[in-house]
Amino acid sequence: MEQLPLLFEELGRLTGVADIAYHEIIDGHLNPVLKTKTDHLGIEKWKQTHAENPVYIENDRLLQSIIARPHTAVVQDVKNDPRSVDEFFLFGIDSIMILPVVKEAKVEGIVVVASIGQLHHFDKEEIQHAERLVEQYRSAFQILG
Repeated sequence: MEQLPLLFEELGRLTGVADIAYHEIIDGHLNPVLKTKTDHLGIEKWKQTHAENPVYIENDRLLQSIIARPHTAVVQDVKNDPRSVDEFFLFGIDSIMILPVVKEAKVEGIVVVASIGQLHHFDKEEIQHAERLVEQYRSAFQILG
């Protein structure tokens, strides 16, 4: 668990995006575990908002596709992408990269890099580097669950 902030720091440096979080997938919905502390959305408010508005995989085509075939999903412009879900708007997200955390061929959780307050273009190199970082930090997720 103490490695997650290091991963978040590296992803933040890589992308320049401050809001980064990890969610476990439990009983078909996202369970917020940890996020960076930012002005946009503090950890407690984030967890509270998730508790009041649970994100169920069955209601989210993007998450369904990530779980069916583990891959990184990127929405460059949330407001103009049909894959965007209400939760993106609830949290004020403009651009998002969702990286699956896979254990024994099953998606156990997701790392989310969410640009809030401005659009961010996640380019191919950034995405590939982020995937390598999540892979390097695999052990950070092993102890959760």
